[in-house]
Amino acid sequence: MKQYTLIAGIILFIFAGCGGEEAKSPVPSQTTEIEKAEPVYETPTSDNSDNVEIEQVKVSPEDQKKVDNAPPGMKFIKGGCFIMGNDFAQADEKPEHEVCLDDFYMDKFEVTQERWEKVMEFNPSKYIGKNHPVEQVNYFDIQEFIEASKGQCRLPTEAEWEYAAGLGIQANYYWGNIMDPEYAWYLDNGKKTTHPVGQKKANQFGLHDMMGNVWEWVDDWYEPYYSALVKENPKGPANGEHKVIRGGGFDSSAGALRITNRIWLHPKNRVYAKVNLYGGAVNEVYNYIGFRCAKSIS
Repeated sequence: MKQYTLIAGIILFIFAGCGGEEAKSPVPSQTTEIEKAEPVYETPTSDNSDNVEIEQVKVSPEDQKKVDNAPPGMKFIKGGCFIMGNDFAQADEKPEHEVCLDDFYMDKFEVTQERWEKVMEFNPSKYIGKNHPVEQVNYFDIQEFIEASKGQCRLPTEAEWEYAAGLGIQANYYWGNIMDPEYAWYLDNGKKTTHPVGQKKANQFGLHDMMGNVWEWVDDWYEPYYSALVKENPKGPANGEHKVIRGGGFDSSAGALRITNRIWLHPKNRVYAKVNLYGGAVNEVYNYIGFRCAKSIS
């Protein structure tokens, strides 16, 4: 009997020792404050097996002239129909609806500080670098830039931006469903700063940094769900209080970079302190929001 008791005691000691070792070495939490603000958005980043290699959109012979006539720094975006929105994400991304767009041009890169300063003669950005995207600009600042550009720039509509970002792909990103740092600057690789444009892989239209680096203003007024459901070249609500920003930034979590993700911001704002319900948090001190130009094809 004493022998059985001794054996049982040894076994109990072994299991208790294993449990105690685990308790001494907890796995440290990798959750940041921004990630806590947007728990719905967390997107796997450890495995890219669901991703695909990007293939550039092929241009038909009849469209080659439009490609050749693209303004400097712009890419030809062949229009078409796609499903805009996402019924399985945030409330303001609903409902999914078909949208059809005409051909247009869009900047290959986010507007750089060098380009901005040549037109506006000042640089509002926090992270200075001539090839870094301009940031700390509000909607009305951009309207002054557009006016000075004499017809060579306008903000894209929200529909144009979403279409140009992913060509209507039914996935989180234009490369697939799993975050891939080769395509975007975001929270895990952004190093708390903006980066020179064009360092990450381009999308199907040859556009860089559509996801990450800096958020991008679009021209539409914000509404908490798509209500008008205009099919042909929609421009969003006729009026509103906030404008839409898209794409995520270097300080955004992976989920905030999803193609269909939307955030609103007052058009006068250069700073943003509100944690909102639909897009998580925009930086509390600086807005890190820039833009890229679009141009209609007449």
